[in-house]
Amino acid sequence: MTAFMPITLRFCDNKTMLVGSVADAETALRHHWPDKTAPAYVEAVRLVRLAVGGSCCPRTAFEAFSKAARQQGILVVKPRSRAHDWLDAAANP
Repeated sequence: MTAFMPITLRFCDNKTMLVGSVADAETALRHHWPDKTAPAYVEAVRLVRLAVGGSCCPRTAFEAFSKAARQQGILVVKPRSRAHDWLDAAANP
């Protein structure tokens, strides 16, 4: 089980990775990103390292990581399944 809702990344070398934890994010940050000097990437690296060390909230680090991936266009966006729509409808009658 993952700590967060897993996200899929497609790196510059066309390899993909499923990321669902801060430890996964730390590994993913070592792969081929379009711009490792981008402010969002640098901030994600900093926060993920702090989270791994226990001095930052893992959720904050994972959100920064997701933001960096989205800004660099490596986040693979998957369409919502019918199950999501059904659960949303059931939760909000």
